[in-house]
Amino acid sequence: MLAGLAIPVVFIAASLAVDTTNSMSMKARLQNAVDSAALATVTRLSQDDDLSVEDAKAFAATFLQGQVEEDIPVFANMSVQPVITITPIDDEGRTIWRVAIAMSGTQTLTPMARVMGRESLTVNVVGKSEGGSSAALGSFSMALVLDKSGSMDWDLESGSSVEGVNVVLGPDGQPLGSLNKMDVLKIAVSAMVTQFQASDPDRKYVRLGASSYDIKLRETQNLVWNLGKVTDFVNTLDADGGTDSTDAFKWGYQRLMKDKEVTKHAERSGQVPDKFLVFMTDGDNNYNSADTSTKILCDGAKADGIQVYTVAFAAPWRGKQLLSYCASSPEHFFDAGNSSELIAAFKSIGIQASKIAARLTE
Repeated sequence: MLAGLAIPVVFIAASLAVDTTNSMSMKARLQNAVDSAALATVTRLSQDDDLSVEDAKAFAATFLQGQVEEDIPVFANMSVQPVITITPIDDEGRTIWRVAIAMSGTQTLTPMARVMGRESLTVNVVGKSEGGSSAALGSFSMALVLDKSGSMDWDLESGSSVEGVNVVLGPDGQPLGSLNKMDVLKIAVSAMVTQFQASDPDRKYVRLGASSYDIKLRETQNLVWNLGKVTDFVNTLDADGGTDSTDAFKWGYQRLMKDKEVTKHAERSGQVPDKFLVFMTDGDNNYNSADTSTKILCDGAKADGIQVYTVAFAAPWRGKQLLSYCASSPEHFFDAGNSSELIAAFKSIGIQASKIAARLTE
């Protein structure tokens, strides 16, 4: 009898837990989307004096749609409704652009919640950004250090290779789990590069490069203004081999510290660039000595003013410990347990780096 009474309570509690988790996840994803769109739009306005407010709103709407496309299939009957406001402010002859994007997201609740009389749940987010003329924009260089070891070939759909990895849906509504981890990394990097390209269409403020590694440093792409080259580089990577991050991290560190980076930015924008390094792995280095040597390089990079972002992709404990140590702060470390979280991690890094060119005000 007690069991019979308890079972409905358990089902109700489980249903509420699922709905609560989904609502929190949707809110976080939508907040990232409006923040990213607001930053990209204010940067575009700051760079293009001939861009009208209406064209800027259209750009924001298109950019925002691209940001949420990958999220819509994840939630039941999810729909979004954005409101875009763009306001020019005269500041002693200089135009300051303020962009605000308010968005509501609605999703259908679980069957148990609907039985209780609630059909859907709505969350509201707001992203605000402001920026001035092109002279006020900031510049940065970023080096990606990407793991291409054999475990990146594991199929996330079966879950047999990585304990606890969840199957999630991608932009086309199909399970991202049907792709291997390398495929998902390519999607994540491509999305971040697209974000930078939208923020810097004239190729004046952002330089990007990448290195890949397995048991040693493999392919590299030098830092360039043409960010599409980095997407092409990453798309050619194949998973194979063991894991040693030392030389690949060293490559990214050294390239960012070259005088050439300062010179290149000085020629195009007259600015000294901020420097970012994104270090990603899905496993452990094969040898403890590789952890030690990588940590020494991380210490040097951070001491030299490089902001180090680290991304664990369903990584084991020791790999996470290395990445946590190397990150410039706890906010610079991302622990992605599945495909969706990896894409979100790179999107968040893109948003944070883009704050150099424009700033979020809310």
